[in-house]
Amino acid sequence: MSAFRSMFVTSSNAPLGYVTPDFPSLHFTNRNGVTPNIFLYNLKDIWKFTVYWTLILFGIVYLIAGLVASFTHRRKAGGVWIWPVYLILGATHAVTVGSITGLIISSIYRAGLFSMSTWIPFCCAIAHALYILCSAISYPSLII
Repeated sequence: MSAFRSMFVTSSNAPLGYVTPDFPSLHFTNRNGVTPNIFLYNLKDIWKFTVYWTLILFGIVYLIAGLVASFTHRRKAGGVWIWPVYLILGATHAVTVGSITGLIISSIYRAGLFSMSTWIPFCCAIAHALYILCSAISYPSLII
């Protein structure tokens, strides 16, 4: 039992000597078949990874949508300013969604005393970005 206690810190269940991985840290199995143990334990780290990935993916989606809207309205007054407005709205949306999702998944993982792979925040951000794309496509189809 003493070996088990010395392996974990009681407040956050992180191993002793735990260092937060650098931002992307999406780990793959290396040539030797060994997967590096890159996990997230702290609420702040999980929140940060989720918000960063959501900002990146929402930024891409909103930038593409803004550029398309700017291109289609290029001859109208103010058409050039559409894409920055889209980017600002996308960043606000990403921080809001990423914060809520990051806090929820970190609470779930911490309640179960699990470590979180760095892929989980990335996958959550992909799911949210795909939801944004699907919901953007479905509204015009309802009008038609």
